[in-house]
Amino acid sequence: MNLDIMAFGAHPDDVEIGLGGTVIKHTANGYKCGIVDLTAGETGTNGTAKIRREEALRAAEIMGVEVRECLGLPDARLQVNEENLRAVIEIIRRYRPKVVVGSYHLDRHPDHLRASQLVREAAYLSGLWKYPAEDEAHRPSVVAQYFLGHVGEPTFVVDISKHYERKMGALCAHESQFGLPGDTQWDTLVNHPAFMSGLQSRDQYMGSKIQAAYGEGIYVQEIQPLEDLTSLKGRRRRKTPREQNERREP
Repeated sequence: MNLDIMAFGAHPDDVEIGLGGTVIKHTANGYKCGIVDLTAGETGTNGTAKIRREEALRAAEIMGVEVRECLGLPDARLQVNEENLRAVIEIIRRYRPKVVVGSYHLDRHPDHLRASQLVREAAYLSGLWKYPAEDEAHRPSVVAQYFLGHVGEPTFVVDISKHYERKMGALCAHESQFGLPGDTQWDTLVNHPAFMSGLQSRDQYMGSKIQAAYGEGIYVQEIQPLEDLTSLKGRRRRKTPREQNERREP
């Protein structure tokens, strides 16, 4: 299976936090999207690897993604090394995505920082024919980043207003992480009510940049080519796969 978009997260809920609405919007428009969790999140304060995998699969169903893989790299000890690079390269080569999205290169969590570097390097090395990894070489056309703990200035913002309820549903599927503290849970940063309200405020702020109710910021380090100025702000935009299919129907 070839994917249009492959989103990577260091932990099973990272993509939902920073890119969930964007993924949902693309799957709703007929694009094939996949999520790769680099670790199982096994060292998180709440939940186990098994519980978090079950939650991740429920969230994936809500988001409508084609696949959700877990590479099982060591949580809280994520490193950019040959073994981990090969694991990421091989999954990129297996699914051959057009676009790869990883976490932002600035963050207070060491796993987020290393995940960003790991994905970026792997996306490049995956295109080297002689690199010793399984499957044929493939280099994604675009490597982008989404925001988690640290929010920088986005290159562009995706309007996720129509899909925000589903984004919240996907987040709530990670009950062990975002459920309120109880008999079996410890207090953490992410299960405090302020976390969700803060995330909502951030998404509203990003949306305000494009006059939308909610948005998600995307950062791209490389300058992107543009051949047609009229394609800006949605003019003469390329039809989505769903729109193309609807047009073909009699």
